[in-house]
Amino acid sequence: MSHLIEHRKYGKGEVVESRHKGFELHVRFGDGILRWVRRDELRSLTETPILSKPEAPKPKLPNEQFKARQMIEALRLGIVPSEHVENFTFGRDEEIKRIENWLNNSNKKSLILIGEYGCGKTHLLEYVHEQALKNNWAVSLVELDPNELPFHKPKRIYEAIIRSFRFKEGEKHCDFREFLRTIVRSSVSWELEEHEYLGRAIREIRRGEDDEYFWEWIEGHPSRHGYLPMYEYSTSSNIYCNILSGIGWAARSILGLNGFLILFDEAESIDSYYSSSQKVKLWNFLKGLNLMANNDKRLVNEIRGRDFGSFRVSYGFETGLHYCGRGRLLPFLWKYPCHINILFAFVPHEILYYKEPLTSVKKLEIENIEEDSFKKIFERISSSYRQAYNSHDLNGDIFENIPKDNTHNTRKLIKACVEACDLIRFHPNNEIEELLR
Repeated sequence: MSHLIEHRKYGKGEVVESRHKGFELHVRFGDGILRWVRRDELRSLTETPILSKPEAPKPKLPNEQFKARQMIEALRLGIVPSEHVENFTFGRDEEIKRIENWLNNSNKKSLILIGEYGCGKTHLLEYVHEQALKNNWAVSLVELDPNELPFHKPKRIYEAIIRSFRFKEGEKHCDFREFLRTIVRSSVSWELEEHEYLGRAIREIRRGEDDEYFWEWIEGHPSRHGYLPMYEYSTSSNIYCNILSGIGWAARSILGLNGFLILFDEAESIDSYYSSSQKVKLWNFLKGLNLMANNDKRLVNEIRGRDFGSFRVSYGFETGLHYCGRGRLLPFLWKYPCHINILFAFVPHEILYYKEPLTSVKKLEIENIEEDSFKKIFERISSSYRQAYNSHDLNGDIFENIPKDNTHNTRKLIKACVEACDLIRFHPNNEIEELLR
């Protein structure tokens, strides 16, 4: 039986199988990739429960206790559920203040967040994502991957950005489809009609011709012919930057949002092993994105010439950017300003200091949080653990006895705290020092 679901990052997919008593599901997503994901990260799109068995009993735990157990199971993997990110963010006041200042006041629209593995970069990105949504931003969060989402394939990056696109309308979280529909309902939607791709999109919606084939096209999925081409070519960076800049402009100028924030996690994957040709296309896309976000006026009216040696490539005379040689040479920046901010998360890497455009991007280095903040995290975990398992034998001695090498890595600390609580619950007659040594 087919079970259709939706994931906040990966979009829509179909459940294939499950494991760990249904805690994780194997899902084939719209990009054709199979991924194991947690059940509580999914929203069912069918009336039939996801991979449920008729004879399986329903949970009889009180609702709050059941939710607490779900959270503990996520924490057991070192992951803080997205809906609890704000309550589990400690010791990052200075970094959060600087990111907020960058979002709201800085003329530099690109930022690089630098931190070692496990120090909490992804958690901080999740926090920024949730806070930006609350503060009237459209937001996308993309986890880069050298195989699945490489930067030399701009269409895949565009598709991932659109798939994770969210904004708030009242108390409701809305996706990209609702974004375009809301624009169509606006009295000034005509202002977007001159955009080659988005203008076509709003006219289709206005005529009621927005069927699934249409949405597959504008969202970057493989689709039937009949629409403007969404090229797979690695030289087509200008097309997708042009569309993204139109989205950012519309978010601010039509819907009154603060702008469009794009978060890239695992950005260090851009330095993975690629061919020399792939690296050229990768850095071209990265340079184009950076110049677009920073509203480089050269992009709007730059003179572009075709390369007679390759009909697929053209060049900008001022920026040196490569343009897709097929069809009209769309500019990287549709309108000035585009109201887009881009945040990249990197591990410390020498490439940040010798390769453009990274060298000129503003940087924010983060360290592991202090021990008193770790203790607050533990107190929050132990409180949830008590609620989840009615365990009242947890006290302040536990944290002092957790091996201190775990406190150098936030993810390890979270897992260690849950494991410590497990040991005490399952071995109530043993001394804490003996259990946790």
